[in-house]
Amino acid sequence: MDFLNLKSADVLVVDDQPSNIQLMNLLLKDHYNIFMARSGEEALKIVENQVPDIILLDVTMPGMSGLEVCRLLKQNPLYENIPVIFITALGDTDDEIECWKAGCVDFVRKPINHYTLINRVKAHLTLKFQSDALRKVALTDGLTGVGNRRSFDIDAPEAFEMCVDNQVPCAIIMIDLDFFKGFNDYYGHLVGDDCLKLVAETVANQVPKGRGKLARYGGEEFVMMLTGLSEETIEGVIKSTLQSVEDLKIPHEQSLCSKFVTITAGCAMVKSNRIVPLEEVIRQADELLYRAKQAGRNRYISLSMGN
Repeated sequence: MDFLNLKSADVLVVDDQPSNIQLMNLLLKDHYNIFMARSGEEALKIVENQVPDIILLDVTMPGMSGLEVCRLLKQNPLYENIPVIFITALGDTDDEIECWKAGCVDFVRKPINHYTLINRVKAHLTLKFQSDALRKVALTDGLTGVGNRRSFDIDAPEAFEMCVDNQVPCAIIMIDLDFFKGFNDYYGHLVGDDCLKLVAETVANQVPKGRGKLARYGGEEFVMMLTGLSEETIEGVIKSTLQSVEDLKIPHEQSLCSKFVTITAGCAMVKSNRIVPLEEVIRQADELLYRAKQAGRNRYISLSMGN
């Protein structure tokens, strides 16, 4: 794999010495997108706004050390997979052990060897991109291209825990295509597959960026998770999602609620000051979906849990 394959990679360089930052920027800027920080505190702020693909991190800095920064990153599920290469003048065995314990993947010694820096960054970015690609395949639904049930089972508990820890709202929305068995029987499974793909893409586009995810839960059922949004905003997302699917105007001769393909949803919301197990939120969303179906479909029912 050459540099061109990694051209989209974002590299964060963190060092309190301007000369070191300038050198690493000079060596890498033609190959990657470079972000720079002069302190550990500044680096963490950058990571929150623009998650890098790799971090080149000075070990010894005033204020927050590189070791502290690395430990904090590895404790956060959103950032734990970012490879960290320490840039260090330390050569003591105990120092090396502390770096490994903090979670780094490699070292580059000071004074920096140009060839070593370039090739270690390239090697670890290649490994990360390959790992990300394999993970994406394993966690993507083969038909619709959205996350699969396994991806939801892995990601949802971490996202839910972060909502609880940061006291922000969370919503689980169960979504089902209306009378889809009849659609498949009438139009055939190939057309049914095309319909599922188009609906999944449409629904996924309604998820606010960085505020949730969509996964295929099974058959014609999907689950959407939204985090950190107000109750009003969540209801707005659900309404626009239902409308966006109906606006596709996919004919559905076997539907008993519309001339076109529609969806029904059940939404369970947990406010920031409530502690409810994720399993109970999912169960409640599923129950609300059932109630919405019983009420005639092509609609949603939501409930704020704990009220």
